[in-house]
Amino acid sequence: MTAKHVFLAGLVAVGLSMGGMPAAFGQEAGMIDEVVESQERRPEDNWLKVCSDLDDGRKACIMRQVVTNTGVFVGSFLLRDDPSQESRLLAVASVPLGVLLPFGLSWQIDGGKPVRVPYMLCDPQACSAQLVVNEAYVQSLKRGGTLKLIAKNRLNEDVTVEVTLSGFTAVYDNPEGLDINELNRASSTENVLEQVLQDRAEQLRQQLEGNATGDAPAAEETPTQ
Repeated sequence: MTAKHVFLAGLVAVGLSMGGMPAAFGQEAGMIDEVVESQERRPEDNWLKVCSDLDDGRKACIMRQVVTNTGVFVGSFLLRDDPSQESRLLAVASVPLGVLLPFGLSWQIDGGKPVRVPYMLCDPQACSAQLVVNEAYVQSLKRGGTLKLIAKNRLNEDVTVEVTLSGFTAVYDNPEGLDINELNRASSTENVLEQVLQDRAEQLRQQLEGNATGDAPAAEETPTQ
């Protein structure tokens, strides 16, 4: 396994343990605008794809979209495609804290039948659910318009995060993705993750300080439409 592949695997682990994900991988509109500020926004810009080379010449990739509301994290969806793993396709969805864990997180593509996925892990920022998927599910994502993540809040009310599937097909089918080294040309592969985690931690501290005068900490807020 290459160093870059180790790093990529680490990103999936971070996706499970940090709902917000490192800032460098967020697909919120403001961040994308900074990257493509001189270009017209395209559907493909909804998704970030990062790939690394495997020892056998194949590629392992992750695709991720982060949904925000006025800059505050409200949900995310990540798809890992790693042909070196027994479960090649793995999806991870995250929502903020304040959800009722026994109800799990329902995933629904357009008007299709919801799939209820149990939460796997909660940390101080978010709760995450993961699901091993197959090619048929990927095809459903390609044909779909919106992936809804439906959780129950503490009032037993449904709260929904909408992940747009616009641009998913083009990004998934594109054999190329952003190389890990491109994420931070000035840093080595080994210290990129450390740096983005530090950046994300600083952002979270600022968010918590900005909400310190509210009725509840930001980490306890639930996603809103």
